[in-house]
Amino acid sequence: MKPTEFVKVNAQFWGEHLREISGHLPVSHRRELAGPLLYPRMLVLTETPDWNIVELVGISREYRSLEVRRQKVASVEEYFGVSGEGSAVVTLPGENLFKDATVATHDGRRELEARFPGVRAMIGQEFSGPGDDLLKFAPGNYSTFDRTLLVHSAGSALRAHWVFFALAIHRSEPAEKYLDFLRNFAAAAPHTDPIGTLSVPRADDGADLQGAVFASTYLAHDVPKSTVDQFLSANEDFLLTAFDATKLIRQPHLEWQSGDEAALTPDFILERADGSHVVGDLRLPLADGAKKHRRTTTLAAGVDQLARVTAYFDDADNRAFANTKYGVEITSPRKLVVIGSQDVVDAVQLKAAEGVEVLDYDTILRLHLAATTA
Repeated sequence: MKPTEFVKVNAQFWGEHLREISGHLPVSHRRELAGPLLYPRMLVLTETPDWNIVELVGISREYRSLEVRRQKVASVEEYFGVSGEGSAVVTLPGENLFKDATVATHDGRRELEARFPGVRAMIGQEFSGPGDDLLKFAPGNYSTFDRTLLVHSAGSALRAHWVFFALAIHRSEPAEKYLDFLRNFAAAAPHTDPIGTLSVPRADDGADLQGAVFASTYLAHDVPKSTVDQFLSANEDFLLTAFDATKLIRQPHLEWQSGDEAALTPDFILERADGSHVVGDLRLPLADGAKKHRRTTTLAAGVDQLARVTAYFDDADNRAFANTKYGVEITSPRKLVVIGSQDVVDAVQLKAAEGVEVLDYDTILRLHLAATTA
């Protein structure tokens, strides 16, 4: 199937499928649903030399026509963040389906619940193993990830990505057969749990589903107009809940108490309920500086920004200064880079992110929902 055919088939199918669901299901079957239906906002279509990949990105309270993003990457392995070398947790021959599941390396699985308490409601069926890689693709037909959490680890780096829906198909597959697969797959799903949607239990007051921020989570429209402070103000509740935190410090300015190094200026610090801390950097297309240029969004830039965090808080005088200025006693903090929901993190980039956690925005939002609506 040529990439142009792949684009045409997906745009046709997902547009018709989600429009039909949104038009009748929340009304005619409202009492049968576990809670409000949530919809994707963007259709990301990726071309590689051997594979075509479709992913639904974003979480919205209401269906709106999907925006389409097309891109090319070198391989299916690059897109899914695996090296393609060494042993894998899961090998993917023929047809494969992961639904409401977690695929994780042993190291990644061990860290999940300690770092993200709300994830307990998201684990579902588990696929975990000692492999060096998460997935190993083979020339088969389809690999489908339906509401699946992918957790990679590389040394002390951790990458968690919640996939709303993604499907990798070998380019040798004809367009007609692929469209039949999508239609059959949709028809086989429970009527009140259609593919490409997420139903969350109703919160007591519905607050978890309110606000313009929740309705635009795929980081394309309003984010470039926002400063770091504006973004953190709008998303404070999501960050606090996802990390089981009680306090958010925005853009702290931490001077070194000896030497002449420039001050440490992370985007935020989270104080968790257990007394531990997370120092975070936002690699999103936010307005940066007086002229509101967009900041660099690469993972490497975020890793560089956090490179001095460990050394800063290893110093007793620096810790005392942070405590006096911001009221936090920080020892051995976690380091976090938040990236855009559609950004690709390959195995080489993750390996270079030593000691850093990498989460995209939609995964943080999903952790928030899991913690507040379970």
